[in-house]
Amino acid sequence: MNCEGSEIFDRLSEEYHIDSKDFVAFDVWISSKDPFKVLVATILSQNTTDKSTYKSFKTLEEKVGVEVKKIADADYNLISESIRFSGLNNSKAKKLKEIAQILLKEYHGDLWNILNESPETSRKILISLPGVGDKTADVVLLTCKGYEAFPVDTHIRRIAVRLGIAKERETYTVISNRLMTLFHGKDFLKAHHLLITHGRKTCKANKPLCQICPINYCCEFYKRKDNQGRNQQAA
Repeated sequence: MNCEGSEIFDRLSEEYHIDSKDFVAFDVWISSKDPFKVLVATILSQNTTDKSTYKSFKTLEEKVGVEVKKIADADYNLISESIRFSGLNNSKAKKLKEIAQILLKEYHGDLWNILNESPETSRKILISLPGVGDKTADVVLLTCKGYEAFPVDTHIRRIAVRLGIAKERETYTVISNRLMTLFHGKDFLKAHHLLITHGRKTCKANKPLCQICPINYCCEFYKRKDNQGRNQQAA
């Protein structure tokens, strides 16, 4: 890769306006300041669209209430029916109910009792909860506490590989750590959102818009693509 992280951050910041409505977990955090709601929204967002996640979250809020005790006590079928828009609703309902029951039993029904631990301890506990993997834990830690974590979704993985930050089959942890060395800690949340926006709008999985990409001069993928084009023209 030919650019420093600060240059990538600045160029993407110039190119894109970050709207919280485009990021469900972040939007829920802005409106509620409730880490449990952020965790629920992040789980609902797994393997689905933002639109479907919003619909499931709002319906769950209306029919059950996105609170630890209400979900812990709610009928499983009601939870599942409420979140059916986001897909995998039976599995997600089971996980949400189990998480709520664990929080009630072991953490006085308050997710802050986990998040106020050290970053390492908080992450370890979060990942031990049903349905909470690396990315979900990192979203909650970064969004709610500003802990140094860099969630990696499919857009960010794709961009990291194309830029030359990571290789195709490297693990989540390796890519996340590389991104944390690339950007400044204070910028992690915005950089996370900028990269996702860049992946959605420009650095798409199919037919990436390389010619208008604001950081194409940083990109190994574009360099190879450009060289191939030149070679074909020369031939």
